[in-house]
Amino acid sequence: GWRHWDADTVVVMLAVTGLVAFIATVAITLAQNQCHLTVLYESHCPDSRNFIHHDLVPIWHLLEPHCTLDLVPFGKARSTESGFVCQHGAKECRGNMVMSCAMRKLLAGRQQLDFVSCYMGDPDYGGPECAEKSGLSWTDIEACMQSGEGTQLQKEAETKSYSIRMSRFVPTVIINKVYDPADHNDAVTGNFNKLMCKCTSSSDICSLV
Repeated sequence: GWRHWDADTVVVMLAVTGLVAFIATVAITLAQNQCHLTVLYESHCPDSRNFIHHDLVPIWHLLEPHCTLDLVPFGKARSTESGFVCQHGAKECRGNMVMSCAMRKLLAGRQQLDFVSCYMGDPDYGGPECAEKSGLSWTDIEACMQSGEGTQLQKEAETKSYSIRMSRFVPTVIINKVYDPADHNDAVTGNFNKLMCKCTSSSDICSLV
């Protein structure tokens, strides 16, 4: 049957409906302003290290309000029946897995980038120290690597890398999950700030260009 609503109830209902519509509008606006940044890289690659240390880390505090970050440590590696084959040898395969195992316990963005930046500075010996700085257990990371979990995480990184990468250059930088040669080229040839200005329209970032 018909339900009778009093005036106060109707006002509250309209207010709630309006609030929901406002929140939805804000969410859509935020989504439009969001820049999803994917970096495909590898542990012992000098170009990967240079990009992370000299391009990404210095402006991440400005990018963070506008961007989500997906760090994918795999590069030009390939999985085989016995494990993985990597461009810079077994040490790189190990380094890639260290980062996969560490990042599974860290929030995407600042936490993951802090660990990766630290580790890329010394991928052969820096693991325990970088884990401690990030509040991680190195024993836990090693356990992940020695179990099937580390292998599975690297296979997921492989799938992600080869499903979206069109460039054979490492690092590969991808905006909003679509590879664009011009964007990638800007990112890795000293024009990363310019690219991020275009993607975010942030006055703070654009002032760096």
